[in-house]
This record gives sequence, structure tokens and C-alpha cells, in this order.
Amino acid sequence: MKRVALILFLGVFVSTAAFSGFYYLGTARARALMSQPQPELAWLKREFHLSDAELVRITTLHEAYLPHCAERCQRIAEQNERLGQLLTQTSVLTPEIQNLLTERAKTRADCEAEMLKHFLEVSRTMPAEQGRRYLEWVEQQTCLNGQGMEANHQPQSVNPMPVHHHH
Repeated sequence: MKRVALILFLGVFVSTAAFSGFYYLGTARARALMSQPQPELAWLKREFHLSDAELVRITTLHEAYLPHCAERCQRIAEQNERLGQLLTQTSVLTPEIQNLLTERAKTRADCEAEMLKHFLEVSRTMPAEQGRRYLEWVEQQTCLNGQGMEANHQPQSVNPMPVHHHH
């Protein structure tokens, strides 16, 4: 009986140790990225082969951009909330709703322009080829890919996957 318990204990111990070792090795890269001063930007350094100085410049740009981005997002959220309130009060397109839709579209256009300006600034801090790759990547990953509401009206064979937007 003691031998069975010992074998069982050793089996559990070895399995736990193996799992822990594989987990530790498998998460080493992610843990290293999270220990960076700006973990949300550390992947840029690896993906685009950036120097420490280039990452510092990008981090500075990122830190300057974020507060203004948050303000624009807050304005859009407030406009969305106001639109929702107005739509619960009527079943017709009122001048107030039309004005709010126009204002919200302008806010979103301003947001996209500022976002593009930021991405272009970031790309200029990189070596030319990496900057081009970065711009291609952000175009595909953000609302800058040109797929807005019109993508929802395409035949399924043209656009089978749903599109996710920045806002």
C-alpha cells in the first residue's frame, strides 16, 4: 500500500513539476514584455526590430497621444448616449437628432484624423521599411481600413467576417 501511495505521489509531483516548467518556459516572452516600462508597446520593439532609442521616442509619442484619444472617445460615448436618449423619445428623425448625427460624424472623423497623424508620426520614428510595415499593420487593425457601416451591406461572399472598429 505504501508503494502505491509513493508511486502516486511521485506521479503527481513529476506531473506538477513538468506542467510548471512548461508553463514557465511558455510564458517567458509574455512575462518579459509585461516587465517593460510600457508593456503595451513592448511588442512593437520585437515585431518591428526597433532599437531602445526608437522605442523611447514611440513611448513619448504614445504617452502624449493617449489623453487626447481618451477625451475624443469620451465625447463619442457621450454623443452615443445622447443619441440613445433622443431615440427613446421619438420615432422620427428630428433636427436635433440630425445635428447630433452630424456632430458625432465630425467627432469620429477628427478622431480618425488624429489617429492617422499619430500612426504616421510613429512610423517616422522607425527605419523606413519597418515604418511601412507598421502603417500596413495599423491600417488593417483599425478603422482606417475603410470598412465602416458600408461593410455591413456587402454580400456575404465579399465580406464573410464581421468588422470590428476602434470606436
